[in-house]
Amino acid sequence: MTVHVENNQEIGCFIIVATVVAQLDIILVEAKNLSLAAKNARVVAIRAGEAALGFKSITNFIDEFSTKTIQTTQEINQHSNLLFKLALEQLRASQFEHHINRAYSLNDKSHIEIKRIKNDATQIFRESLTRFNSEMQALTLQFEEIRQQMRAAEYIAVTSRVEASQAGEYCDSLESVSDYIASAALRIKSAISINLSTLSQLKRIKVSG
Repeated sequence: MTVHVENNQEIGCFIIVATVVAQLDIILVEAKNLSLAAKNARVVAIRAGEAALGFKSITNFIDEFSTKTIQTTQEINQHSNLLFKLALEQLRASQFEHHINRAYSLNDKSHIEIKRIKNDATQIFRESLTRFNSEMQALTLQFEEIRQQMRAAEYIAVTSRVEASQAGEYCDSLESVSDYIASAALRIKSAISINLSTLSQLKRIKVSG
């Protein structure tokens, strides 16, 4: 997914970060639904008794990785909010640097005070860029972590479908859970791919800038 950005690179970065934050809702909602599906499946498996013993143990794994996904997503949300603040901070630092450089070019370049302010402005901008890049890297790693969890979820969906087929009259109920796991994992992976692509676009803007 390519986000349309303004001509000003810093404003473009700000828009991209806002897009990443907005996409997090999809991941969090799906992860919570996965956790709920695991709990419902556990109830059905208990009713099915010995016919669904294998499925009952699988529900524990479903609940475990969905809980982990919720936790990771909440951590990502904190990182995204910080990235949003850093994007705003960098926008301000960039604008400040631009105005100081303009003032520097219009005045006596040997003026010590103007030169000091110009150097400070450049330093502030560089520090904000370093913090921004560090946070962006942390965010990318966390998205990759959730993507790995969803690959595991897809494998569990296949295994649970096999177990559900042996659950007699409860087969249809448990198979629907398996199908939901697979579809939810796919939706989460899709949202993550969008965000990783968006962050990649953000990184390219930073490099070109």
